[in-house]
Order: sequence, then structure tokens, then C-alpha cells
Amino acid sequence: MKIEDWFHTLRNKAQTIEEKWQGASEQERLQLAEQLFQLRQVSDTVVDLWLQFEEKLSNAIRSIKEMEGQLPAEEKKTDQSKVNTESPKAVETNQYEPIFRRGEGFYHLRMFQDAKKCFAELVQKSPDWESGRLYYAYSLLLCEEQELAFREFRLLGRTASSPTIVAISFNAIGCILAEEEQWLEAAQAFKTSLEIKPEQEEAKYNLALCYLRDGDAQEALDELEPYLEKNEHDWEAQMLWLRAAKLLHRMDQTVEWSPPKGLQLPTRDLDSDTLQEMASLYETVGNYHRAQICYHFLTERSPKDGWTWHGLAWNTWLIAGTKRALTLVKKAISLAPENDDFLFSYGWMLLFDGRVEEAIKAFRIMLEKNRDNRLGQSGMISAYEKLGDTQEAKRLAKYFLEDAEPYVRSLGYFHLGRIAVVEENWRLAEQYFQRALPFAEQLWEIPIYLQLCASKLGQAEMQTELVQP
Repeated sequence: MKIEDWFHTLRNKAQTIEEKWQGASEQERLQLAEQLFQLRQVSDTVVDLWLQFEEKLSNAIRSIKEMEGQLPAEEKKTDQSKVNTESPKAVETNQYEPIFRRGEGFYHLRMFQDAKKCFAELVQKSPDWESGRLYYAYSLLLCEEQELAFREFRLLGRTASSPTIVAISFNAIGCILAEEEQWLEAAQAFKTSLEIKPEQEEAKYNLALCYLRDGDAQEALDELEPYLEKNEHDWEAQMLWLRAAKLLHRMDQTVEWSPPKGLQLPTRDLDSDTLQEMASLYETVGNYHRAQICYHFLTERSPKDGWTWHGLAWNTWLIAGTKRALTLVKKAISLAPENDDFLFSYGWMLLFDGRVEEAIKAFRIMLEKNRDNRLGQSGMISAYEKLGDTQEAKRLAKYFLEDAEPYVRSLGYFHLGRIAVVEENWRLAEQYFQRALPFAEQLWEIPIYLQLCASKLGQAEMQTELVQP
């Protein structure tokens, strides 16, 4: 039997025990528990044997490389201190190599608590073994002992003789600082890492992420573009580029940028998360046809996920209107009937197709489940506007102004501004839109309405000046 088949059999046994446990009797559970205990003994034996094998294999490879003179230059330099008999620490380092190999084995098996114990012993007995201390720092980090890990990485960053270990340590320091949302300090750590080792791709990605999280979209793009030239299919970097481009567009709609090669057109080869981010960017810049293509690929890949059909429906509606979109949004609702966003979109499409009564039914279904549902109330406000009942629309909108959430209050001012536009009360409309302006990123029509108000008010002032004696 192949070793792969043997492990497959063991996995199947563990899965079978898990599946049988829920419906098993007390006696059957005792038998299943005994089987689990036996599997645990097998696992422990395999780990021990693998560690012994790994240690012997590593020693054999190292010895043969030394005999053949094939040890890489940097590795020779490091190992020279391990085997140099003129140095007392050299003998000490070589003496503790079995501890290092055992800890390394535990680490690669993701048994980080065991790895931490081995490397803690190693750094105590051989504190100058830099790669051992690096493993110790990472083991601490992966055991969620961040403060101790941070201290070890800082020590390596200041004292290590290997540029590679110094660069890796500063990259790790940056990751810890980024976890605490100290973006400026994290970015500086990543920059230091890259100054020491410019080719370290991980630090380049991390630096771009810091820039983006700190709101520096252009800086993020500048770091990501050369990174993606070398790592064209890195879907995480692709997503990061798309988010940075979307943020930059929101900050400055006149800015021009060219997508990296792998993101110039949506394709089926792209990762699902990347396609979703790409669709979001295309929606932001108004390229609904390409967003529609992204969602089409996503529905093929995830046909049972309602959000993929909703995205396809929404962009189809923006391109081709209600008739073609309704079937798609109904599909989304059937897959996730509890999702109010989908039902709201259905009502919204009906509303703008002039089917006001049908739209009201959809919004009322939402309000029957939750009378304070802001989406349902927003739909009803727009429906009352369509019916010409601006008083009822105002009454509903003013409820939003009492909400504790700033965004909901801004949404209320936005609704009241739109109602004032319908009534051609331009000055009042402008005042309402100004109050909603802090959330213009979410309510993207606000700048357009403000321009309309300014234009109407300017025309009125000009007419007033013309009739003055």
C-alpha cells in the first residue's frame, strides 16, 4: 500500500467516527472513543518516526554537501561557526543541532507549542544560533504570545549577522504592528526590511497593504504594480490593487490608472474573491458591462450563492432594464429569502419600471418582518414620491433623523433633500444635502444633487438681478 493510501485510510476512519458519534449509544461511544485513542497513538508514533527520519535525512544531506563542496555561500558562512573547532561556541552549536532539528520538525508539522519548547531550550543553551532564535520567535507568535515574539524579533533585528534574518525579523515586526493597526510604524518596519533585502516580496506586499489601510491609495498602487509584474497570479495582491484603485477613484474621479496585465479584463481564471473585487471596482467607475461579466463568471462558479445572482441582476438592470433583470433577482431571492437587500432590489427595479403598487408590496413585506427596517422605509419614501404624496414621504424620512447612527441620520437628510428637489425648493434641498455630505462616499448622488441645486440657485439669482431697476 502506498503511504498516501494509508493516510487516506486513517483520515476516513477519523471522519467515520465523527459522523457516527452524534447518533451513537453509550456503549457505541465507548467503542468509538477507544478507536480514537488508537488513532491518536498511531499519530504520535508517526510524528516521532518522522522527526527521527527528518533529523537523519538533514544530517545526511548536509554531510554530503560538505564533502562535495556544494554548500551555498551564505549557508557555509553560517555553518562555519557551527563546525569551527577553534571556537568554543562552535562546538556548543553543533552539540545542540538535534534540538534544532526536532524543533524544526514540530514547526513544519504546525505543532507550535512543541516547537516553542524545543527552541526555548535551544536559545537558552545556544543564544547565538540566529536561525534557532528566529524559529523561536515565530513559534511564540504562532502560539499567540505576541509581546515575547516582538521582543525576540527586535533582538534579531538589532544583533543578527545574517542580512536575511534581519530582513525577515523586521518584516515580522511590521506584521505585529499592523495587527495593532499601527500603520505608520508597521510601514517603517517593512521599509527597513526592504532596505536590507530589496527582493523580499512578502515585505513589498505588506508595505502596500499598510499604505492602503492608512488611506494612501496611490502609494499602495505604486508598490503593487512592480510586485504584480513578478507575481502576476497572486490573487491577494490583485484584490489589494483593486481596492486601492477603487479608493483612489473615490478620492479623485479624474485620476487615470492602467490595470496590471492580469487584471485588464475579467476572465474565468481569476480567483472568486478577485472577481468580486474587480466587479466592485467596475461598478464604482460605472463600467457595468465588465461588472456584469465578473458576476456571470461568479454565478457559474457559485450557482447556489444568492449574492452572485444579485450582482448579476443589479448590473443587468443598469444595462438592459427591469425585464431582463427581474428573473435574475428572483433567483437570488429564492436562494436567500431572508436577505432584505435582494428583496429591496426587486422592489426598487419594479418602482423604476413604473410598477409602484407591486414595489410597495415588496417593501411592505420587509416592514412586516421589521417595522424599523431602513431599507424598506427608504423604498416606501421613494414610492410615496412617485405617487406624489410628499407629505407622507417627509413623515417617514424624519424618523431617520432620530436614529443614533450618523449614517442613518444622513440618509434621512438625503431623502428630505430629494423630496425638496421634487418640490423645487432648491435652497432647502441644498441645506439637506450639505448635512448628508459626510457620507457622500456611500450616497454618491449627493455631489450631483448639490451641483443641480447650485445651478438652479444661480439661475434664480441671475433672474433677480435682471429685473432690478
